[in-house]
Amino acid sequence: MLKKAACALALFLLLAQPILHAQPRPIYVGGGIAAGLNLHSLNLPVYRGDILCGVFTSGTSILLNGNLLFETPLGDPAHSFWLTPRLHLASLGAHITTPGVDQARGRDPVDSLLIPVTQEDHLDATLLSLGADLFVKYPLSTQFFLMGGPSISYLLRRDANVSEVITNPQGAYYPINHTQTLPISGGQIENGSSILAAFTLGASYDIPLSQKVMLAPELTFSAPINSFRSDYSWHVITIALGAELKFNITPEPKMEVVQAPPPPPPPEPLKNEMTATVTISGVVTDSAGVEHETPDPQIRIEEFERREAYPALSYIFFEEDSSHIPSRYRLFHSNDDTKAFRIDSLAGKSTIEIYHDELNILGKHLSDSSSVTISLVGTNSQLAKEAKDSGIALRRAKRVQEYLVDVWHIDSSRIAVRSEGLPANPSSTETTDGAEENRRVEIGSNDPSLLDPLSISTIDRTMNPPTIRLRSTESTKMSLVENTLILKQGDRILTSSRGPGPMLQWHPSPDDLPRTDSPLVATLHMTDSIGGEFQTADTAKVNLVTIRKKREDRTKDKIIEHYNLITFNFDKSDMGDRSLRVVDEIAKSVTPGTRIIIRGYTDISGESKHNLELSQARAKAVESALKQSLGNQATLVSFDTEGEGQSNLVNNRLPEGRFLSRTVFVELQKPVQ
Repeated sequence: MLKKAACALALFLLLAQPILHAQPRPIYVGGGIAAGLNLHSLNLPVYRGDILCGVFTSGTSILLNGNLLFETPLGDPAHSFWLTPRLHLASLGAHITTPGVDQARGRDPVDSLLIPVTQEDHLDATLLSLGADLFVKYPLSTQFFLMGGPSISYLLRRDANVSEVITNPQGAYYPINHTQTLPISGGQIENGSSILAAFTLGASYDIPLSQKVMLAPELTFSAPINSFRSDYSWHVITIALGAELKFNITPEPKMEVVQAPPPPPPPEPLKNEMTATVTISGVVTDSAGVEHETPDPQIRIEEFERREAYPALSYIFFEEDSSHIPSRYRLFHSNDDTKAFRIDSLAGKSTIEIYHDELNILGKHLSDSSSVTISLVGTNSQLAKEAKDSGIALRRAKRVQEYLVDVWHIDSSRIAVRSEGLPANPSSTETTDGAEENRRVEIGSNDPSLLDPLSISTIDRTMNPPTIRLRSTESTKMSLVENTLILKQGDRILTSSRGPGPMLQWHPSPDDLPRTDSPLVATLHMTDSIGGEFQTADTAKVNLVTIRKKREDRTKDKIIEHYNLITFNFDKSDMGDRSLRVVDEIAKSVTPGTRIIIRGYTDISGESKHNLELSQARAKAVESALKQSLGNQATLVSFDTEGEGQSNLVNNRLPEGRFLSRTVFVELQKPVQ
């Protein structure tokens, strides 16, 4: 029996010997970065319309790539293959150029005449791929490895911008956009493949930095399997030089840990007594400027329909001794840009911003109404150089015509061009401001409605009370390291403050008003110097009254219509035919019970007393014309008419700003049931 037991023990020890002495296979994780030389080989023609501009054939770039890796051997680390799968993020883009082959013409920088030019085509490609590498490697020595395997990538970005650049003569420019660069196309690569496949070969050398950390410089060569585009050949070979930083995460053999005796219990922590309060109140200021504060307010957010009408100024102003359209006007570069332009996209913009789209608004109207014709009358200030340059006024009108014809594709036969000296209704010729205003192109039309005001509908939101006040008190025996007061609605922070202060006031803009009927919550949070915390809060109800809710409940409501549009000539209060047409349109919108608010303004030129009288005369002129247009209906409405004097409603440093300030605003408050 004893002999059998001894044999069994010997057999167990023999079988267990490999297990007892087996070493765990190393596992490395890490990442790396490399500089990749991208060699682009392509056969990609570029067209402008139906014209072949050139063919891109090759290009190079050096860009950074990054990867995350995992490595482990299949057997003995020194004599077997290793699995080395990776995730990579690679930049494959390039700037590729080719000589232009078409016959291009540009304007001479000296005399602006059209001349033949030499140009070059540019392709700026942005290619960003995310993919996986299914690599294996084999050790030629304990540190030197050969590696390789397939890769598959998904293109996160495949954008390309193609442009044409004048290279000779220096300074020549394209007439369509007055620059040396003409955009041809841009955006995502057409007929592009979103999946790329490649095969990679390379070598690496492991340099131990510590027992657990390895630095591995490597050189790789990646050859493509498929093309970027399905319709043309476009391949990229990448030669990358970089380094990987790898960490050995192989678990260490378990060791018996001797537990140390538990430490003595900590002393009782210091305690602090903190108290605080926070309250929400509403603040209303009466007509005498006296504030009235109401605790526990019910906040009312109400929507009103608003219709805004903006003036069509029908003037384009120019710099001194120049026929170039100033850069403050928004100009498109090609007809493709005009196709996305919509009038309703101007909603929410200021009067001056809308005016600076005047040429695009005009182009849109002309595109939509093929029977309408316009006239362009160029003028000058008759001062200094302009008085001697008889052709500058005509060049200004032709420059506006060129924009409408070249960019908006308006038939030139629909645009009559001529010139004058001073405008028919000139501003003062004795001031700098007047000279600026007389350097212009005046726009007229056979269809008066073409230059009617631009009407845009919006929704106004108001809050009552208009101001929210947060009051807080704090009491603590120790100093505070944090004292934060926050006003929120749901997860949205409306306002906040840090540090001591018994009061926080919130007067929101229309865009910052509460958006739902969930309550407002004011929270005061304090932390003292030993880590103690205290928090208290207060709430206020919100009543959200939308236009839809008022219609459903048949609540009395009103529609607000703004007409920022009746403009006057310099130092004048008489109304022309165009202004009377506007008044007639306003009268058509008036309903019984409407409150009509009329405010007159002037620009900031001249004496303030004279400007106040002029603004009053303009307001009264509009009131008189509106009553005449309303007829008997004028007895069913109320008028509130005043002159406000000079105002910087629009930037008066610009000539268009001064014209837009010589105005009368009309507001209709129309009752709705």
